[in-house]
Amino acid sequence: SLKKKKKTKTRKICKENKINQFIDIHYQFTRELFVDGKSMIDGSVNDLVAIIVNSYVDKDGKDISPETVKTILTPSRTEKRPKQHKRIDIDKML
Repeated sequence: SLKKKKKTKTRKICKENKINQFIDIHYQFTRELFVDGKSMIDGSVNDLVAIIVNSYVDKDGKDISPETVKTILTPSRTEKRPKQHKRIDIDKML
């Protein structure tokens, strides 16, 4: 007989920094940081959108809009990501 897998209900994680800074970190891992010629996190924009909106809420506990995430992750939408002086530079941390 097959055992039924029990679904565990998980709570979304609340993040305290600005949404665009947080999403930009994911952008850097997928578009700017490479190991052996491959991005550090491999996945489509839709994969990242799903992970972020299903795992996190904003500092007020509200859901993060999938459209907002997708816009910030779009390479041509640099104006939606943090300005250089407000950016969390992951490359410097590694």
